[in-house]
Amino acid sequence: MDWLRFFLLAVPLIALAASPALPQEAAPPARIALVIANGTYPDAAVAQAPAEGRAVAAALRDGGFEVIAIENGARAETRQAIAEFAGKLRPGAQAVVFYSGHAVQQRDRNFIVPMSPNPVQDAVDLDEVIDPLIIAKPSSALVLIDASRDNPWQARGRGLRATEPLETVAVMFTASPGKTVADSGPRGNHAVEEWLKAIRTPGLDMAAAVVRVRDAVARASRRSQQIWLSSEPPKGLVVTPVGQPVAVAQASRAVILPPTGPDASPDAFELAFWESIRNSENASEYRAYLDAYPNGRFSTLARTREQLYRGKPGVSAASVAPPPAAATPAAPAPKTGPIRDCSDCPELTAIPPGSFQMGSNDLYEFEKPVHPVTIRGFYLGTREISLDEWDRCVSEGGCNYRPDDRGLGRGKRPVTDIHWNDANAYLAWLSAKTGKRYRLPSESEWEYAARAGTTTTYPWGQTVEKDRANCLGCNDRPLRSAVPSGQYPPNALGLYDMAGNAAEWVADCWSESYRNAPRDGSAYVVPGCRERVLRGGSFNNDPRYLRSAARFKYEADVRFYTNGFRVARDL
Repeated sequence: MDWLRFFLLAVPLIALAASPALPQEAAPPARIALVIANGTYPDAAVAQAPAEGRAVAAALRDGGFEVIAIENGARAETRQAIAEFAGKLRPGAQAVVFYSGHAVQQRDRNFIVPMSPNPVQDAVDLDEVIDPLIIAKPSSALVLIDASRDNPWQARGRGLRATEPLETVAVMFTASPGKTVADSGPRGNHAVEEWLKAIRTPGLDMAAAVVRVRDAVARASRRSQQIWLSSEPPKGLVVTPVGQPVAVAQASRAVILPPTGPDASPDAFELAFWESIRNSENASEYRAYLDAYPNGRFSTLARTREQLYRGKPGVSAASVAPPPAAATPAAPAPKTGPIRDCSDCPELTAIPPGSFQMGSNDLYEFEKPVHPVTIRGFYLGTREISLDEWDRCVSEGGCNYRPDDRGLGRGKRPVTDIHWNDANAYLAWLSAKTGKRYRLPSESEWEYAARAGTTTTYPWGQTVEKDRANCLGCNDRPLRSAVPSGQYPPNALGLYDMAGNAAEWVADCWSESYRNAPRDGSAYVVPGCRERVLRGGSFNNDPRYLRSAARFKYEADVRFYTNGFRVARDL
């Protein structure tokens, strides 16, 4: 009877195999990454490699990659990490490899240098990384090698050897083959910094990211440093997918004031966002609403208005003049001493009204010209927003992103690794919680408060002084991370960390000079601006960035591990 049992089982199986398969939803491709960062070489340290490796690993994890990471590993540990990475690769996967450290050429091939008393003898063949990718046939892969540095183990200026073009694997060097480039001081390789910014941009394809990096590095180096690619990365590799941010207002003065109290629902944020832009003629503001609420209650109207105003010079809702009033009431006098609007709200310091000379004619064109600005009184956060304060926003549903503390602990450390839109989401939540109008300070308000009545280069004097701030070059032993607020003296207004620790977002759009800057303390805003201003410098910057007049820019929707903020509100 065994033949009958076989027949009864085989016939249905054959029929099932012959029948058309039911359609199944395709599983998303596996996303695998390998990050190797070596910096503590006894004879040739690469100071920023470990920090860069951690930042890259964090960005890839945020994008949904499974990351195998190793820092300052020996040969055996490095090869084990490579083998683990190779074991996870599958056909059609998306893969990213990042290496920062030293490399040498041997036998016409590139070798990465691990931590070893015999670095050249123990060097690991780069082909051990690339060969598994060739075998696995990923849909798209990028291998970024940040190792075009001079080192004591081979002739100066020899650099890396070009690799052959591969079908779905692009290899990227931070300098042309056979060339070396010096790290730009404590900040490391400018190419890595630009690549990190690019891959953190939501929805940006790796092919476009590489073009952005190549152009930025060429401009910054005046074409002395050229990014090299073995081939263009295939389309479809996006590290940071497009997310759905909590309601934010693109215009710096837009007020987000949802209903307050425990019964305020998440819909209140959407309604408040809509109310802040509903009179706008700026297409970018309707696009911001649609990015946040693609299926929102006003989405049809928002799409109509976006199309109507696209290509026209926009008038933002924040700039629409209110109806004239019979009389303007006097601004209320600020309370003396620091205040809080609730028991767990940020502490605020009253900034008195006044005038000052903003900018500097000493270093950079974008800090010129020095010009007079008049400031109305306002409140400014005594400290940068802490991780504790940010986590409360997350737990209460106002913020939808929880930055990694990188193993340093949370508490009173300033929240960093947030973009400009994240900061505005926090302000929306805090406004709803307190019934007060919270916002980012304008750039002129920030500098006025940072100077605190001084006209010197730094709030404390003309030159760098030890133990005044947290930066690279501010202390005998650089910390290379943000520290809890209060470890350095406040300025004359009682504000902590206006120089160093975390770089701070302000409301303004970036401008290449102050020629068109407002003189009344308001923010400089243009329709659809992509880059916003950061102030104060960070733990990762040298003292030039801590000058009271120093300013720099970043994409508003890109997170970076040094960037945070402090709050402001009107009296």
